Amino acid sequence: MRAGRAPSARELAATARQAARRAGELQMQHFRRGPAVRAQALHDVKLATDRLCETAVVETVRARFPDHAVLGEEGGEIPGDGGYLWIVDPLDGTVNFLQGLPFFCAAVACYRRNGASPPTPVAGAVFLPFSGEMFSAVAGRGGEVNGTPLRRREGVSPERAVVSVSFGKTEPLMRRMARRLAHLLPRVRKARCLGAAAGELAYIAAGYLDGLFYEGIRLWDFAAGRILVEEAGGFFAARETAPGEWQVAAGAPGLEALLAPRPAGAAGGSSLRKRRPVSR
Repeated sequence: MRAGRAPSARELAATARQAARRAGELQMQHFRRGPAVRAQALHDVKLATDRLCETAVVETVRARFPDHAVLGEEGGEIPGDGGYLWIVDPLDGTVNFLQGLPFFCAAVACYRRNGASPPTPVAGAVFLPFSGEMFSAVAGRGGEVNGTPLRRREGVSPERAVVSVSFGKTEPLMRRMARRLAHLLPRVRKARCLGAAAGELAYIAAGYLDGLFYEGIRLWDFAAGRILVEEAGGFFAARETAPGEWQVAAGAPGLEALLAPRPAGAAGGSSLRKRRPVSR
Protein backbone atom coordinates (compact mmCIF):
# COMPACT_ATOMS: atom_id res chain seq x y z
CA MET A 1 0.00 0.00 0.00
CA ARG A 2 1.24 3.51 -0.79
CA ALA A 3 2.94 5.12 2.22
CA GLY A 4 1.14 8.02 3.86
CA ARG A 5 -2.39 7.06 2.79
CA ALA A 6 -4.77 5.69 5.40
CA PRO A 7 -6.48 2.49 4.27
CA SER A 8 -10.20 2.57 3.65
CA ALA A 9 -12.49 0.31 5.64
CA ARG A 10 -13.37 -1.55 2.45
CA GLU A 11 -9.69 -2.23 1.76
CA LEU A 12 -9.30 -3.56 5.28
CA ALA A 13 -12.37 -5.78 4.88
CA ALA A 14 -11.08 -7.13 1.56
CA THR A 15 -7.77 -8.03 3.20
CA ALA A 16 -9.58 -9.70 6.09
CA ARG A 17 -11.54 -11.84 3.63
CA GLN A 18 -8.43 -12.71 1.65
CA ALA A 19 -6.53 -13.71 4.78
CA ALA A 20 -9.42 -15.75 6.19
CA ARG A 21 -9.86 -17.54 2.87
CA ARG A 22 -6.17 -18.46 2.71
CA ALA A 23 -6.39 -19.97 6.19
CA GLY A 24 -9.58 -21.82 5.31
CA GLU A 25 -8.04 -23.31 2.18
CA LEU A 26 -5.18 -24.66 4.29
CA GLN A 27 -7.67 -26.09 6.76
CA MET A 28 -9.41 -28.05 4.02
CA GLN A 29 -6.08 -29.42 2.77
CA HIS A 30 -5.53 -31.00 6.21
CA PHE A 31 -9.09 -31.79 7.31
CA ARG A 32 -9.72 -35.50 8.00
CA ARG A 33 -6.17 -36.29 6.91
CA GLY A 34 -4.55 -36.95 10.29
CA PRO A 35 -3.33 -33.42 11.23
CA ALA A 36 -0.24 -33.37 13.45
CA VAL A 37 -0.90 -32.66 17.15
CA ARG A 38 1.56 -30.18 18.71
CA ALA A 39 0.16 -30.14 22.24
CA GLN A 40 -2.79 -31.75 23.95
CA ALA A 41 -4.61 -31.31 27.26
CA LEU A 42 -7.76 -32.92 28.58
CA HIS A 43 -10.04 -30.22 27.19
CA ASP A 44 -7.91 -28.55 24.50
CA VAL A 45 -5.55 -29.35 21.63
CA LYS A 46 -3.04 -27.50 19.42
CA LEU A 47 -2.31 -28.62 15.88
CA ALA A 48 0.40 -27.89 13.35
CA THR A 49 -2.44 -26.66 11.14
CA ASP A 50 -3.10 -23.80 13.58
CA ARG A 51 0.38 -22.42 13.01
CA LEU A 52 0.28 -22.91 9.26
CA CYS A 53 -2.99 -20.99 9.07
CA GLU A 54 -1.75 -18.16 11.28
CA THR A 55 1.41 -17.81 9.18
CA ALA A 56 -0.74 -17.51 6.06
CA VAL A 57 -2.94 -14.85 7.66
CA VAL A 58 0.00 -12.80 8.94
CA GLU A 59 1.74 -12.97 5.56
CA THR A 60 -1.43 -11.78 3.81
CA VAL A 61 -2.01 -8.89 6.19
CA ARG A 62 1.59 -7.72 6.39
CA ALA A 63 2.07 -7.92 2.63
CA ARG A 64 -0.71 -5.37 2.29
CA PHE A 65 -0.15 -3.37 5.49
CA PRO A 66 3.43 -3.93 6.70
CA ASP A 67 3.17 -1.36 9.50
CA HIS A 68 0.04 -2.84 11.11
CA ALA A 69 0.24 -4.85 14.32
CA VAL A 70 -1.10 -8.41 14.39
CA LEU A 71 -2.29 -10.33 17.44
CA GLY A 72 -2.64 -14.06 16.83
CA GLU A 73 -3.63 -17.00 18.98
CA GLU A 74 -0.48 -18.90 18.12
CA GLY A 75 2.26 -16.30 17.85
CA GLY A 76 1.16 -13.49 20.16
CA GLU A 77 1.49 -9.88 19.04
CA ILE A 78 3.66 -8.67 16.18
CA PRO A 79 4.14 -4.97 16.89
CA GLY A 80 3.33 -2.24 14.41
CA ASP A 81 2.99 1.55 14.36
CA GLY A 82 0.32 1.98 11.70
CA GLY A 83 -2.52 2.65 14.13
CA TYR A 84 -4.30 -0.64 13.43
CA LEU A 85 -4.39 -4.00 15.19
CA TRP A 86 -5.38 -7.22 13.42
CA ILE A 87 -6.78 -9.91 15.71
CA VAL A 88 -6.58 -13.43 14.34
CA ASP A 89 -7.96 -16.84 15.22
CA PRO A 90 -6.38 -18.96 12.49
CA LEU A 91 -8.40 -22.10 13.28
CA ASP A 92 -11.38 -21.69 15.57
CA GLY A 93 -12.88 -25.05 16.48
CA THR A 94 -9.62 -27.00 16.65
CA VAL A 95 -11.14 -29.92 18.57
CA ASN A 96 -13.92 -30.19 15.98
CA PHE A 97 -11.30 -30.09 13.23
CA LEU A 98 -9.22 -32.85 14.81
CA GLN A 99 -12.29 -34.98 15.46
CA GLY A 100 -13.47 -34.66 11.86
CA LEU A 101 -16.52 -32.54 12.71
CA PRO A 102 -17.10 -29.99 9.93
CA PHE A 103 -17.73 -26.88 12.04
CA PHE A 104 -14.56 -24.79 12.22
CA CYS A 105 -13.43 -21.50 10.72
CA ALA A 106 -10.82 -18.79 10.33
CA ALA A 107 -11.53 -15.40 11.90
CA VAL A 108 -9.71 -12.17 11.03
CA ALA A 109 -10.57 -8.73 12.44
CA CYS A 110 -9.07 -5.27 12.06
CA TYR A 111 -9.41 -2.74 14.89
CA ARG A 112 -8.29 0.89 15.05
CA ARG A 113 -6.11 1.81 18.00
CA ASN A 114 -7.12 4.85 20.08
CA GLY A 115 -4.27 5.52 22.46
CA ALA A 116 -5.19 4.44 25.97
CA SER A 117 -8.81 3.70 24.99
CA PRO A 118 -9.86 0.23 23.80
CA PRO A 119 -9.43 -0.36 20.06
CA THR A 120 -12.55 0.16 17.97
CA PRO A 121 -13.75 -2.37 15.38
CA VAL A 122 -13.29 -1.52 11.71
CA ALA A 123 -13.76 -4.71 9.67
CA GLY A 124 -13.85 -8.44 10.11
CA ALA A 125 -14.25 -11.73 8.28
CA VAL A 126 -15.15 -15.26 9.34
CA PHE A 127 -14.71 -18.06 6.80
CA LEU A 128 -16.21 -21.52 7.29
CA PRO A 129 -14.39 -23.49 4.58
CA PHE A 130 -16.34 -26.74 4.77
CA SER A 131 -19.60 -24.99 3.90
CA GLY A 132 -17.87 -22.31 1.81
CA GLU A 133 -19.48 -19.46 3.79
CA MET A 134 -17.54 -16.19 3.86
CA PHE A 135 -19.01 -13.70 6.33
CA SER A 136 -17.64 -10.16 6.45
CA ALA A 137 -18.64 -6.76 7.77
CA VAL A 138 -17.48 -3.16 7.93
CA ALA A 139 -18.36 -1.23 11.07
CA GLY A 140 -21.26 1.09 10.33
CA ARG A 141 -21.82 -0.28 6.82
CA GLY A 142 -23.39 -3.67 7.34
CA GLY A 143 -22.37 -7.24 6.74
CA GLU A 144 -22.62 -9.87 4.04
CA VAL A 145 -22.23 -13.57 3.39
CA ASN A 146 -20.72 -14.59 0.07
CA GLY A 147 -21.50 -11.13 -1.28
CA THR A 148 -25.17 -11.11 -0.24
CA PRO A 149 -26.08 -8.47 2.36
CA LEU A 150 -27.09 -9.80 5.77
CA ARG A 151 -30.59 -8.89 6.86
CA ARG A 152 -31.10 -6.99 10.08
CA ARG A 153 -31.97 -9.30 12.95
CA GLU A 154 -35.53 -8.98 14.22
CA GLY A 155 -36.48 -9.47 17.84
CA VAL A 156 -36.63 -13.01 19.20
CA SER A 157 -38.42 -14.09 22.38
CA PRO A 158 -36.57 -16.54 24.65
CA GLU A 159 -39.07 -19.36 24.11
CA ARG A 160 -38.37 -19.25 20.34
CA ALA A 161 -34.59 -18.94 20.65
CA VAL A 162 -31.91 -21.48 19.76
CA VAL A 163 -28.76 -20.53 21.65
CA SER A 164 -25.23 -21.91 21.82
CA VAL A 165 -22.97 -22.32 24.82
CA SER A 166 -19.55 -23.67 25.69
CA PHE A 167 -18.56 -25.49 28.86
CA GLY A 168 -15.03 -24.08 29.00
CA LYS A 169 -11.70 -25.75 29.71
CA THR A 170 -11.46 -25.72 33.51
CA GLU A 171 -13.58 -27.31 36.24
CA PRO A 172 -14.67 -23.97 37.76
CA LEU A 173 -15.83 -22.74 34.34
CA MET A 174 -17.63 -26.00 33.66
CA ARG A 175 -19.50 -25.79 36.96
CA ARG A 176 -20.45 -22.18 36.28
CA MET A 177 -21.62 -23.00 32.76
CA ALA A 178 -23.61 -25.96 34.04
CA ARG A 179 -25.50 -23.58 36.33
CA ARG A 180 -26.01 -21.17 33.43
CA LEU A 181 -27.34 -23.99 31.26
CA ALA A 182 -29.73 -25.07 34.00
CA HIS A 183 -31.09 -21.52 33.92
CA LEU A 184 -31.33 -21.39 30.11
CA LEU A 185 -32.79 -24.79 29.23
CA PRO A 186 -36.30 -24.23 30.63
CA ARG A 187 -36.50 -20.81 28.97
CA VAL A 188 -35.30 -21.38 25.38
CA ARG A 189 -36.38 -23.60 22.51
CA LYS A 190 -33.03 -25.41 22.36
CA ALA A 191 -29.40 -25.04 23.47
CA ARG A 192 -26.47 -26.23 21.39
CA CYS A 193 -22.74 -26.65 21.96
CA LEU A 194 -21.04 -26.18 18.58
CA GLY A 195 -17.44 -25.53 19.59
CA ALA A 196 -16.34 -22.56 17.45
CA ALA A 197 -17.32 -19.17 18.87
CA ALA A 198 -16.41 -17.14 15.78
CA GLY A 199 -18.53 -19.37 13.56
CA GLU A 200 -21.40 -19.24 16.02
CA LEU A 201 -21.31 -15.44 16.10
CA ALA A 202 -21.41 -15.43 12.29
CA TYR A 203 -24.44 -17.72 12.44
CA ILE A 204 -26.15 -15.34 14.87
CA ALA A 205 -25.57 -12.53 12.37
CA ALA A 206 -27.12 -14.68 9.63
CA GLY A 207 -30.09 -15.77 11.74
CA TYR A 208 -29.14 -19.46 11.95
CA LEU A 209 -28.61 -19.12 15.71
CA ASP A 210 -30.31 -16.64 18.02
CA GLY A 211 -27.86 -16.22 20.88
CA LEU A 212 -24.61 -17.25 22.50
CA PHE A 213 -23.09 -17.35 25.95
CA TYR A 214 -19.43 -18.22 26.50
CA GLU A 215 -17.05 -18.12 29.48
CA GLY A 216 -13.25 -18.03 29.50
CA ILE A 217 -12.67 -17.23 25.83
CA ARG A 218 -9.98 -15.03 24.32
CA LEU A 219 -10.12 -11.81 22.32
CA TRP A 220 -9.39 -13.57 19.02
CA ASP A 221 -12.35 -15.90 19.57
CA PHE A 222 -14.85 -13.05 19.21
CA ALA A 223 -13.13 -9.99 17.69
CA ALA A 224 -14.36 -10.66 14.14
CA GLY A 225 -17.72 -12.18 15.06
CA ARG A 226 -18.57 -9.18 17.23
CA ILE A 227 -18.53 -6.93 14.16
CA LEU A 228 -20.81 -9.29 12.25
CA VAL A 229 -23.37 -9.46 15.05
CA GLU A 230 -23.45 -5.72 15.64
CA GLU A 231 -23.77 -4.94 11.94
CA ALA A 232 -26.71 -7.34 11.70
CA GLY A 233 -28.51 -5.41 14.44
CA GLY A 234 -27.76 -7.83 17.26
CA PHE A 235 -26.37 -7.11 20.70
CA PHE A 236 -22.90 -7.92 21.95
CA ALA A 237 -21.55 -7.68 25.50
CA ALA A 238 -18.24 -8.87 26.93
CA ARG A 239 -16.61 -8.72 30.35
CA GLU A 240 -13.00 -9.56 31.15
CA THR A 241 -13.25 -11.91 34.13
CA ALA A 242 -9.51 -12.68 34.38
CA PRO A 243 -6.49 -11.31 32.49
CA GLY A 244 -7.11 -12.19 28.86
CA GLU A 245 -10.25 -14.24 29.57
CA TRP A 246 -13.70 -13.01 28.63
CA GLN A 247 -17.33 -13.74 29.35
CA VAL A 248 -19.30 -13.05 26.18
CA ALA A 249 -23.00 -12.83 25.37
CA ALA A 250 -24.45 -11.99 21.98
CA GLY A 251 -27.72 -12.44 20.19
CA ALA A 252 -30.78 -11.10 18.48
CA PRO A 253 -32.76 -8.24 20.05
CA GLY A 254 -35.01 -9.52 22.80
CA LEU A 255 -32.48 -11.85 24.42
CA GLU A 256 -30.33 -9.30 26.26
CA ALA A 257 -31.87 -9.88 29.68
CA LEU A 258 -31.57 -13.64 29.32
CA LEU A 259 -27.97 -13.77 28.10
CA ALA A 260 -26.06 -10.58 28.86
CA PRO A 261 -23.25 -10.79 31.44
CA ARG A 262 -23.42 -8.79 34.62
CA PRO A 263 -22.15 -5.19 34.42
CA ALA A 264 -18.41 -4.78 34.85
CA GLY A 265 -18.84 -3.16 38.27
CA ALA A 266 -20.52 -6.24 39.67
CA ALA A 267 -17.33 -8.27 39.96
CA GLY A 268 -14.49 -6.16 38.64
CA GLY A 269 -12.82 -6.45 35.27
CA SER A 270 -13.11 -4.41 32.11
CA SER A 271 -15.99 -4.58 29.67
CA LEU A 272 -16.82 -4.10 26.03
CA ARG A 273 -20.22 -2.53 25.75
CA LYS A 274 -22.32 -3.13 22.69
CA ARG A 275 -22.11 -0.46 20.02
CA ARG A 276 -25.49 0.55 18.62
CA PRO A 277 -25.31 -0.22 14.91
CA VAL A 278 -25.46 2.71 12.51
CA SER A 279 -28.73 3.00 10.60
CA ARG A 280 -28.42 2.23 6.91
